[in-house]
Amino acid sequence: MIQPTQTYWQQLAACARTQPRTDLRTVQRNWLFDCLRRNAGCAYGIRHNFSEIHGIEDFRQYVPLSDYPHYAPEIERIAQGEADILFAGKPVAFEVTSGSSGHSKLIPYSTASLADFSRALLPWIGGMARHHGLSGSAYWAISPATRAARYTPGGIPIGLPDAAYLGEQLAPSFAGLSAVPPEVASSSNIDEWQQQTWYWLLHCADLELISIWSPTFLLALLDALPTHSDALGKRLHAESAAGNADARQALQRLQDYLASGSCQALWPRLRLVSCWRDGASRAFFDALRKRLPHAAFQPKGLLMSEGIVTLPDEQGNPVLAAQSGFYEFIGDNGHCSLAHELEQDECYEVVMTTAGGLYRYRTGDRVQCRSYCPESSWPILDFLGRAGLCSDLVGEKLTEAFVASCLPDNAGFCLLVPQPGPAPHYVLIVDDANTPPVASNIEQALCRNPQYHYARMLGQLHALQVKPVHQPLVTWQRRMLHSGMRMGDIKLVALRPETNWLDTFNGRDS
Repeated sequence: MIQPTQTYWQQLAACARTQPRTDLRTVQRNWLFDCLRRNAGCAYGIRHNFSEIHGIEDFRQYVPLSDYPHYAPEIERIAQGEADILFAGKPVAFEVTSGSSGHSKLIPYSTASLADFSRALLPWIGGMARHHGLSGSAYWAISPATRAARYTPGGIPIGLPDAAYLGEQLAPSFAGLSAVPPEVASSSNIDEWQQQTWYWLLHCADLELISIWSPTFLLALLDALPTHSDALGKRLHAESAAGNADARQALQRLQDYLASGSCQALWPRLRLVSCWRDGASRAFFDALRKRLPHAAFQPKGLLMSEGIVTLPDEQGNPVLAAQSGFYEFIGDNGHCSLAHELEQDECYEVVMTTAGGLYRYRTGDRVQCRSYCPESSWPILDFLGRAGLCSDLVGEKLTEAFVASCLPDNAGFCLLVPQPGPAPHYVLIVDDANTPPVASNIEQALCRNPQYHYARMLGQLHALQVKPVHQPLVTWQRRMLHSGMRMGDIKLVALRPETNWLDTFNGRDS
């Protein structure tokens, strides 16, 4: 394992000072027209008159609002190996993400779109390094290889290592600081991956940063440690008996943790944990913070396979990543606003144009404009939930963001799923280790939706049921992994519209 040095963090901290923030309208316009000029000759650019677009209104006139099915034919052509379809050239790779219908989506990455990821991530990581004075090791979430290496019919790889999003400039520092070697990701067995990950994390007394996506990723890893403690203890004891001082210290940390339950025994130098906080992740963010009270916590912004919407500044505010895409926002009144036109406290659906060939793409994510940064005048946007997740058994049209607002903040795992049939109703899946929420309280909150209330009054929908399940998070992760997602990318939501989730939690999946 390469030992980290303060030099790596100094290099990263310097990145935070090389990103000047200029006028938001200028930044957004420049990004958009660079993208349109670069891709004017691709099939999509020709069809939508990119070369004739000279202003924002031209862009809105010629390019329609879109969703994933809009791009499916072009993405199929790209996957077959065709070039110059959605953007100039061929993609570097594809990534798999899940859609609101439960079906997976293939998202293409161009060289330019990966550069946009790097352009946003470098100053963010550099800002963490500078603000928190980091000098030790870091654990970047390394997911197990639960999916075999895949390629499209045209030979384009499906899936990217985490470091690929950070660019060549950061790759040496990323590897040098990593507490867990990248090859651990090659393990396709979850138990083996957990044990290998813990072997390296126990050796890492100087761990100062943990950067993951969902807080459930680390909670599940912590919960698995007792299961692997015997095997880890035997391995570390044998290495210690052979004279390995690092193994002796790792064994002592393991024993101290098992005796005390304190994560400070594992990582006394831990300074910062970065993970999702908003939406359905809030309860798990709070739970993880209780497990690691000696560390500061920084909420991650809104990042997705399609692109980056927000990243935290040094104060933890989720600020628009205005140099990494072109953004529009659809208000509840249907009006489409630009980034500098957002009104404080108003809610919007995010529309994103990316260098990866998605133009005026409706992400389905809802945000609320908290305010504008005084330093840059870029908007601070709080993530509310997924607008694209909607369940409709009898006309009630429940959205994920609304359901999330109906659930108690401290209830732990809560997932509302529809149950069709002669007596259609909803079931709230909860963890049997927690005190279940009162069904009537949740029902009363759901009845704030007038269609749901009306359906209940008419008897179209039967009463909400609460179903405690043993380790529902494990079941949730297993199904999402089976759909092709990486462990580190799995994000909790408050609602899923598919009608077979109850079968999954009852162990009746085929």
